[in-house]
Amino acid sequence: MNNRVRAWVVAVWFVGTLAVVSVAQERAPEPIVALVGATLVDGTGAPPLANTTVLIQGDRITAVGSATAIRVPPGARTIHVTGKWILPGFIDCHIHTAGVDDELQELADTDSLATLRSVHTLDMYLRSGVTAVRDLGSPVESMQAILAAQQSGHLDTIRLFACGNLITVTGGHGDGHRGVLAVDGPWAWRRAVRQMQKAGFGQIKISPTFTLEEAAAAVDEAKTLGLRITAHGGGVSDTTPPTMTRVAVEAGVQCVEHLNEMGDDVLDLMAEKGVYNVPTLSAYREIYRTNKVPPVLVEKRHWTLSMHEALFRKARERGIVMGIGTDGTGEMRKLYPGLYFSELKYFAELGASPMEAIVAATRNGAMILGKADELGTLEPGKLADLQVVAGDPIEGFDVLGKPELVIVGGKVHRF
Repeated sequence: MNNRVRAWVVAVWFVGTLAVVSVAQERAPEPIVALVGATLVDGTGAPPLANTTVLIQGDRITAVGSATAIRVPPGARTIHVTGKWILPGFIDCHIHTAGVDDELQELADTDSLATLRSVHTLDMYLRSGVTAVRDLGSPVESMQAILAAQQSGHLDTIRLFACGNLITVTGGHGDGHRGVLAVDGPWAWRRAVRQMQKAGFGQIKISPTFTLEEAAAAVDEAKTLGLRITAHGGGVSDTTPPTMTRVAVEAGVQCVEHLNEMGDDVLDLMAEKGVYNVPTLSAYREIYRTNKVPPVLVEKRHWTLSMHEALFRKARERGIVMGIGTDGTGEMRKLYPGLYFSELKYFAELGASPMEAIVAATRNGAMILGKADELGTLEPGKLADLQVVAGDPIEGFDVLGKPELVIVGGKVHRF
């Protein structure tokens, strides 16, 4: 055998060996994690189930049920959590992770600082049992950097569903702030939606004062591109009649943010169309407490905290699906992560059962994100995002916010 043939044979052998090793590695089963002994609240609204086993392989749940019915496979990493409680990871459906603490800070802000604030917020939530957030307006480059770092493995944190810039009109709600894109006319609104999709975002937020034509153009473009779309509901930039909330619902948005000034007819239309809502009640309670409500809303339109509370009760009576969102901007950022759990308690104060509030934080949140097939409940096939807490969350929410263990996509974080 001459040298050329010998070299060819060696090369073929080497390549073949690499292929065999590669195939073997691809077929190697992923390790299994078993959580054994805890009481399960699965996020569906079903009663708690005592003494359970949850099996996780890779980033997915493979089995959930009674410990007597589910066998832990040999070699699994078993974590004994007897006496604890397992819940799905919570979801914050309305947050601005890069938001500043005050207006002066915004003047000197940079994308780098905004990114670091977002990372800090996400890490704080990871330690609190919140495993996914929907960011409804932060600088595009900051959101892109975080998503890219997560994708490449350089940032290990919770799930981020971002809209990039929220879209409004010239002079509309949010115009002039970082994380806001002001455009005018239906075609400009279509282009703005396309820009956010091109930038890598799957969520769209629109903000008044828009025309029906502008909102409908944005909704049509978002749905064509497979994006989720929500609308800021009313506020200083509202018009009466019709309210901007009604315009947004007629245009076809999938969700409305806040429960602001609106008539029963708008709530009826939301219920009829299956439009979701994120009330952000605790944020409103805080701005009323600190007298930060714009005077025009109090003096001329007679806003009160009880108005928002009454709208919550009416929305609940109509079966409108509501999720937990904080919207803690400005000085309210100092209230994180407690603001999230204040919202859970507020739901209960206004008539929701503890289980109903937990479902709002889990299953409903996943529905609002458009990810109900992957997140929000602890069921086989879904992503393994969950938390383990020391006490019974149905008896009292005070055990929440300080989990002993959080799993995101199958990765275990202990605190």
